[in-house]
Amino acid sequence: MLEVLRKQYIDTKKSMNVIITLLIILGACFVPTFLAKIVPLGKYQQIVVGTIVNASLISVALYTKGNIKTIAMATLPSMSTILGGVLFSNITLYSKLMIPAIWLGNFALILIFKVLFVNKKINYVISGAVAILVKVALIYGGFLIMSSLVNIPEVAKNTLSTSMGVTQLITATLGTLLIYTTVLFTKKNNK
Repeated sequence: MLEVLRKQYIDTKKSMNVIITLLIILGACFVPTFLAKIVPLGKYQQIVVGTIVNASLISVALYTKGNIKTIAMATLPSMSTILGGVLFSNITLYSKLMIPAIWLGNFALILIFKVLFVNKKINYVISGAVAILVKVALIYGGFLIMSSLVNIPEVAKNTLSTSMGVTQLITATLGTLLIYTTVLFTKKNNK
């Protein structure tokens, strides 16, 4: 597995790798904490923030290498979201219980995408679809397990069900498609 995490879609120089990593950290960590507080997006907030975070996760798979970066980037967005306390302000307690499933889902998205697209050179869309479905299955499965073990008020349960299922599917898909434009641009410029 460590060998898989050491590969990049495009091998970059160390200085460029640092810049890319900083941009990914900005998208994955600071956006959930600060964007939600600065720009009131109303009911679209989770879609916008989730799309940016998922685009950052796919960028980790494509443009970074190393297990520490991968693990850090898989875990930091959910911590940032909880610390920001804006997206799930009324159900933060229950969303905190979802953190392990979110970490697992994020790591799976990065790892599966890296294995399929970066390492095995499988089509981007197919690689993305498989990685997204596994991520959503892990996160929603975590929600189902949590909701069977914890007595969650019905309103919070409905909100979390949507957030950990359909919304995850939408934001992971949009984030993956957003980064696909950079992949197409990179391919075009490398020819």
